Amino acid sequence: MSKKLFRQAALDRLASPERLDELMRVTSPVGWIALAAIGVGILVATIWGFVGRITTKVDGQGILLRGDAVLDVTSSSEGRLISIDVGVGDIVKAGQQVASVEQPDLELQLRNKQRELATLRAQDSDQMSAVDRINARHRKQLEELHKEAVVLEGLIKDGLATLAQKRQTEAQIAALEQEIANSRVMGAGRTNLVAGVEDEISQLENALEDRRKVLSPYTGRVLELMIDPGNLVVPGSRILTLETLGAPVDAVVYIPAQEGKKVVPGMRARISPSTVRVEEYGYIIGEVKSVADFPSTPEGLERTLRNSNLVAALSGRGAPLEVVVRLGLDTKTPSGFDWSSSQGPPVQVFTGTLCAASVEVAAKKPAEYVLPFLKQLLGTTA
Repeated sequence: MSKKLFRQAALDRLASPERLDELMRVTSPVGWIALAAIGVGILVATIWGFVGRITTKVDGQGILLRGDAVLDVTSSSEGRLISIDVGVGDIVKAGQQVASVEQPDLELQLRNKQRELATLRAQDSDQMSAVDRINARHRKQLEELHKEAVVLEGLIKDGLATLAQKRQTEAQIAALEQEIANSRVMGAGRTNLVAGVEDEISQLENALEDRRKVLSPYTGRVLELMIDPGNLVVPGSRILTLETLGAPVDAVVYIPAQEGKKVVPGMRARISPSTVRVEEYGYIIGEVKSVADFPSTPEGLERTLRNSNLVAALSGRGAPLEVVVRLGLDTKTPSGFDWSSSQGPPVQVFTGTLCAASVEVAAKKPAEYVLPFLKQLLGTTA
């Protein structure tokens, strides 16, 4: 049996090398799909290059505040803090007592004056009783001497008495009347003395009441208690901080001065409260309301924030620029703010909350970044 050295299919191909009667396969269906996908991608990228936006942002840190600044309620006297009568979140009115400060010096003076008054009143009671008894006796003697004087008048007319006897009786009457008058003056003096001590006690009580009370000069909501009962305070010591009522809530943001100069009113801002997870609930949409002309000093930050730790954190990289962002409002969300997500967090966001902020300072089409590069590459000019 003969052996074939070549397969029949190979011999057939050699017999007809041109195979002009068969179609040549250029690419597979999978290749066409990939090519179409690349084309669509290029088309989308081209459209995005002229329609899309690439934003440039500057970042900062800040706090949510109602009104221009946090308000301080301070002690006007020195002493030990007895109690704080309000709590965080409470609404206080102007003139309302919010704390009490012990006043040991005034309290000691008041107790001493009260003891002095008690002694004076006891002495006055004893002396007045004695004076009343003496005066009663003197009045009785006066009554008898006046009768005696009348009798002497008749006896003198009859020649049975002398003028000397009459003058002696009149002298006794004058002496008794003087003693009665003197006792009245002494009584009035003691009454005035008691009244003077009573007046001093009243003044001490008023002073004690005024210096013991810590009154709020503002109407607002309590943000933070700054000191615990039992600690010593001096005039000007901060007891608590308040936020004003009725004013809108803004984000007071501090941005490094070099970056902050790029920010102008009207720019879009993203505010992320520290109590809200951005990846879950998004951020509050805001708009730049104002930008400070000069960087903030630590003293300026302290006047606004009333928190030395926050001041140190915000001014750590130099004097920042203060940017106030007006927060967007939406009554349909639980927090009342306009969020990048549909509803935002299911809880309230309170003032005094720290926040991060991003301000969109520029937005360009992607093509604006690519075209200058292509022009430079091709050697053309605009």
